[in-house]
Amino acid sequence: MAASEAKEDVLKELLDGARNIIRRGSIHDLTIAGMAEEAKYARPTAYRYFSYPRDVVYAIAEATMTKVIDGLDFDAEDFAVEYARAAVKEFTSDSAVNRQVILYAGVQSAEKAWIPPAILPESILDKQGLPADSFQVPLTYFRGAMFSWACGFLSDEQFTEETERAQNMRDTQT
Repeated sequence: MAASEAKEDVLKELLDGARNIIRRGSIHDLTIAGMAEEAKYARPTAYRYFSYPRDVVYAIAEATMTKVIDGLDFDAEDFAVEYARAAVKEFTSDSAVNRQVILYAGVQSAEKAWIPPAILPESILDKQGLPADSFQVPLTYFRGAMFSWACGFLSDEQFTEETERAQNMRDTQT
């Protein structure tokens, strides 16, 4: 196994350990030492990858968004719909973790540093040639539904329904 593959495996196991901690309690229970213990690594190993728990949350958010992007059909007839559906599917695949990560990320986004700009929805849609004014309203509505879901106001099913409603808004946007 190459050194880079070994590092990727350690990183994956550390993030899985962090997700387990979040699932059992809350994002506020996450510590670097706790994550290391959960993943069965020594503390120094975990500290080679992360300095602070916020760095772990950032890495979980980035990994989640990367999964969304990796699962996209870039040749889909309606790419905006494809993107939204893929995001909902990935977010709801691990609701206990992703709800908390989204809320934390929302707070961190004030610093514009919670996720790399290249994998933000606007960047992905823009790369597909979708003009900003064609998805502004549905994207705003989607974000509202996403944060309502993350706060627990919507179930996974309701979040899915609201995402579909957001896609229909684009057709009526003036």
